[in-house]
Amino acid sequence: MKNLNKIIEKMENEIDTDGFVEVMDDCVQEIEESGIGLAAVEPLLQFIERHPLSDFGMPGSIVHFVETFYKKGCEQLLIDSVKRRPAMHTVWMLNRVKNGEENQQRYIEILNDIVQNKDIEEEIRTLFFVTMDFILAVLVMMADILCLLKMQESLY
Repeated sequence: MKNLNKIIEKMENEIDTDGFVEVMDDCVQEIEESGIGLAAVEPLLQFIERHPLSDFGMPGSIVHFVETFYKKGCEQLLIDSVKRRPAMHTVWMLNRVKNGEENQQRYIEILNDIVQNKDIEEEIRTLFFVTMDFILAVLVMMADILCLLKMQESLY
């Protein structure tokens, strides 16, 4: 774990700099190669918690690493993280986990609590709705395209 703390410290030193993404990618690769596995997830989530509005990529190497433990124990760690200190990326990850679950109610309640909590940054509180609005807009656009294609087919 000492090694993991040193790796995370490297990322701490570069957070919000132009070179952060490259450093983060190298550090996550180092974590993967070390074999720490699921034990690295909580410290990485805590790192994100300390920087709730920082850009960790789309979705970024930390998210990809955490998601390798989907259905292997990362879900509760992610829930605990979001309850401690919601961050843009942890809320986003929680929404992605929710989308893969049959019973989404637990996740919806957590996301709703975030939306209602005025102590949380507005960017984080509105992320869930912005994501849903985007998805809805894409679906509407896809439906429009399908209608146009069907109309075009009927012309021939």
